[in-house]
Amino acid sequence: MNVLKIGTTVSEIGRAREIIGVAVKYGFNDWVTKNGLGKLLFSKKRLARIERYSKWERIRMAVEELGPTFIKFGQLLADRPDVIPEELRTEFRKLQDEAVPMPDEVAIAEIEKNLGHPVSELFKEFDTRRLASASVAQTYRATLLNGENVCVKVQRPGIDKKINLDLNLMRFFAARSQRNNPEMEAINLLGVVEEFRRTINKELDFRHEAANVVRFRHCFEGDPDIYVPKVFQEFTTEKILVEEFIDGVKVSEMEALISSGSDPVDLAKKAVRLVFEQIFTHGFFHADPHPGNIFIKDKNVIAFIDYGMMGTIRPEHLQFLGKYVLGYLKRDARELTEALLLLSGKRNFRRFKDLEFQLADMLAHYKYLSIDEMDFGKVMNESIDIIVGYGLRIPANIYLLVKSLITIERVAVTLYPEIDFAKEMRPYAIELIKQQYSPKRLAEEVFESIREYYKLLMELPSDLNEIIHKIKEGRFKTMIELKGFEPLVEQIDHASNRVSIAIVIASLIIGASIISQWPHTRWLGTIVFFLAGIFGFWLLLRLFRRNRF
Repeated sequence: MNVLKIGTTVSEIGRAREIIGVAVKYGFNDWVTKNGLGKLLFSKKRLARIERYSKWERIRMAVEELGPTFIKFGQLLADRPDVIPEELRTEFRKLQDEAVPMPDEVAIAEIEKNLGHPVSELFKEFDTRRLASASVAQTYRATLLNGENVCVKVQRPGIDKKINLDLNLMRFFAARSQRNNPEMEAINLLGVVEEFRRTINKELDFRHEAANVVRFRHCFEGDPDIYVPKVFQEFTTEKILVEEFIDGVKVSEMEALISSGSDPVDLAKKAVRLVFEQIFTHGFFHADPHPGNIFIKDKNVIAFIDYGMMGTIRPEHLQFLGKYVLGYLKRDARELTEALLLLSGKRNFRRFKDLEFQLADMLAHYKYLSIDEMDFGKVMNESIDIIVGYGLRIPANIYLLVKSLITIERVAVTLYPEIDFAKEMRPYAIELIKQQYSPKRLAEEVFESIREYYKLLMELPSDLNEIIHKIKEGRFKTMIELKGFEPLVEQIDHASNRVSIAIVIASLIIGASIISQWPHTRWLGTIVFFLAGIFGFWLLLRLFRRNRF
């Protein structure tokens, strides 16, 4: 018997009960009942609603109470108009990754455990007063033995197990909700949970973040406008990250910037240029460039911190962005439509005219504004909402791209309110389009097409020969997919499970009767018989409640 597995199961049951309890507390007992969860755990007296808050506010409050995993998932969904409505996205944008700080002595013990030495041997100086505290990690300032100032990020002990426990339960609840609510099938909530699992598991391994910093540093090697911190690999593990301490002024501290001699206009243009370089040139970008993650060194050098959330973009998605930017600048609804359909992979969309009309209607709202007065991020968000409304799916990494662009636009506008964000992006978009239609690129595409057709012609005779040979030998197989039998298969599966349980209960009863024949094992037989009776009663109760008799 696997004791660890039993412990995990018990933990899952306890946590599941806690999740259901929070759902009921905030008035979502209808969801609990509909999905067959917790019917026997809470009496009707405890199904209290909180009427003074809206449904969306109560969901946000429930997520906050459930802790870091659910908060991070909510923050992810805040940028996913294809999954949740705008009202809930607005609430989820209020979520803050805050947590009660762990005791400093616990953090120091965790550093020593992971690095194998006391902090006094690892660092010349170590400030035991934390710099920052979040739900996953805590940060400290220290000085290496060679005199370099560093930032030490330490993961909370056991947080990975708690998060993975929540992820398992989220997957279970998502699958249950999707099965019991057929209208949710198009959302693919289970797929979103799996995507979140991959993202957060990367964040839990600090070696991924260290690799991101090294890659980012290589991308901007030699650029005088940006400074990327060094990572000290010898001190970095799965749960500890040691990187150079950035001594600068936060971009949000306007008074401190001006008093230090910085030029906000110059910084705004540099910030957007650096993000455009990340996206258009390297296809690897900082996905969360908010003011707290951008520091200014030496008056005019920009330094990004926190490389845990990075985005990558494929070349064909860049073509979408270039086409979209040019369509935006020209206020051309047709070009915007073509760009969005290129992104969704729909070359021939039968509702093209309807989509174009709706985008034109959206642009009409900005008819009397100049381009520099328009909000590029807002228009892009509205465009994504429109295309999602037509049931078209777009790649998940595009949401990170949109988030990055919107965030850096807000930073730039704070520094320089008159900045024309789309105009600053225009040269990159034009260069992309030029590359797409350059003679060299067109020649490469023609050559690739000829090569594919040549390969098809060369392989066609052998493929036909193989098909004819299989038909002659009677080995030619066809596959027929029958749809609509899923409910029947599910019922058969449930029935077989009940039969299996009934057989096990019967075996326990017979075994208990045999064991009870001997005086020295009669106590064991009584226990087994008692357990079999409980399981039998539970099975009968379920059958009666579902009217299976």
